[in-house]
Amino acid sequence: MSPGLEGDTILALPKLRRHLTVWRLLTVVGFALAIFMTIRGETGLSSGPHVAAVEVEGIILKDPDMLAMFDEIADDPDVEALIVNISSPGGTFGGGEAYFKALRNISNNKPVVAIMGDMATSGAYMTAIAADRIYASRGTITGSIGVIMQSANITGLLDKLGVTPEIIKSGPSKAVPNPMEELTPNSRAQLQDIINELQTMFLQMVSSRRDKTVDELRAVIGDGRIMTGTSAADVGLIDEVGDENDARLWLQTTHDVSTDLPVIEWAIEDPIAWWREAGASMSTAIFGKSLLSERLTLDGILALWHPSFNE
Repeated sequence: MSPGLEGDTILALPKLRRHLTVWRLLTVVGFALAIFMTIRGETGLSSGPHVAAVEVEGIILKDPDMLAMFDEIADDPDVEALIVNISSPGGTFGGGEAYFKALRNISNNKPVVAIMGDMATSGAYMTAIAADRIYASRGTITGSIGVIMQSANITGLLDKLGVTPEIIKSGPSKAVPNPMEELTPNSRAQLQDIINELQTMFLQMVSSRRDKTVDELRAVIGDGRIMTGTSAADVGLIDEVGDENDARLWLQTTHDVSTDLPVIEWAIEDPIAWWREAGASMSTAIFGKSLLSERLTLDGILALWHPSFNE
């Protein structure tokens, strides 16, 4: 290389770096704009008159993004009705109650229909009863109307390991249940009172929406049993065995919401969802999948159905 050419190359490097920086910045801005437009498109904004559809899947938590989207649906004049597709074993009591209130708020101004998928139990059923009409498939698993609190007593294991936990607390009922100490009869009674109170709250919510007294509900579903969609229709927990076509027909005949209106899915766009799902798939391939793995991420009072691992 000639000395002149080498000098020109050295002088051009700062300019090249500036160009690269500009292009990198433009790429980042363009990527962010694409994500923003995707979010706007998938949440149904500026879509014209339509029927909104929302998917409620997996473990139900008090998700602020989902609740914010429900508020947007309630306020959007282009949304003439809402279809909530539910496929979930439930979740936290607080999450189900929050979704219930949000859907009732929407129902004040526009009709809401719930369509149950493979499963809509416990907290998912709590969400469904907020709708003005509930559909399910014949084989949908629903029910499990109740609450549960679980803990593990590992004191025996600690004894075998030669570990003695030292626990200092302000009162005997503080931090109960605690895996590192035996549950006293008094503490167990206190916790059972809480569970019973929440169970009554749940039944009262069902009673207010399904035209049945709490006593009638206790006699049929008070034991927390699950049932099929067909059985749920027989006892009045849902309105009809049906699908989206039945829901659209009901919306038209009852609320004059035309079947010609498009159904637009509203969703919370997660830019890193693909990576999360990829990680979950890899974890499943290595360790296997069970409801237990999801339950380990939850804390507090649950309105959740799962197979028992104790029997």
